[in-house]
Amino acid sequence: MTMIRITGVQMLVSPSKSDNLPKILQYIQESDCDFIVFPEMSLTGYNSDFSDARTQEAWRQIATACRQHYVTAIIGTGARADGVAHIQSRIYTGKGELLGTHEKLVPTEGDRKWCRPGEELRVFSHMGITFGCLICNDLWVTPGCGPYPDPRLTYQLGQRGAQVIFHSANTGGHSGRDKRRFAYHDANLRLRALESNLYIVTVNAALPDKPINAPSGVVSPKGEWLVQCPLIGEQVFSYDLEIE
Repeated sequence: MTMIRITGVQMLVSPSKSDNLPKILQYIQESDCDFIVFPEMSLTGYNSDFSDARTQEAWRQIATACRQHYVTAIIGTGARADGVAHIQSRIYTGKGELLGTHEKLVPTEGDRKWCRPGEELRVFSHMGITFGCLICNDLWVTPGCGPYPDPRLTYQLGQRGAQVIFHSANTGGHSGRDKRRFAYHDANLRLRALESNLYIVTVNAALPDKPINAPSGVVSPKGEWLVQCPLIGEQVFSYDLEIE
């Protein structure tokens, strides 16, 4: 058995990197875990209006913090290659090294106005576990968010040996039409973990004054919530996973 401690940060995400970066660094510095997971676009804010040079400098600061505090961090960020923006998760190890990246493969219709879908589903091995990363709509392909087929990426990762999926999200509020989406998101997280016999660690962006429409926490291979954050405001959870 491998035991790993996971921390998820349901963080308030500002449009500005200057607000987000100090909070991310502080959470890393205060962490007592093996993996720490942040929401979708938690570094740059949910937009394409970010400086490439300042974003790369922020990545270097995050890598240094991971090395100094012996923690592997999964950071949500905007990234650009050849002038094309992507929604990305970056994995920095406790040695401060970039283990790899995941680019959002199923952006919503709104996302596609300013970013391009990723091209590769990757599996990573680190600290004795095999895992994959997904970003928000990659997992649930929510109806009404675009006319896209569901590639069942969770199932694909399970078939490739993933034991854990780190899922970063930024879904918005839990009211009106979005309130109905909460049930869809919750059921999908549980059923997809059950179908693929793996853990899903999901971390959503917080809102200060109303519930978010997808929970943050850990879902077991039996499709049961092991831990779940309150839906309002900035929250942090930690959980020890025993993985065969």
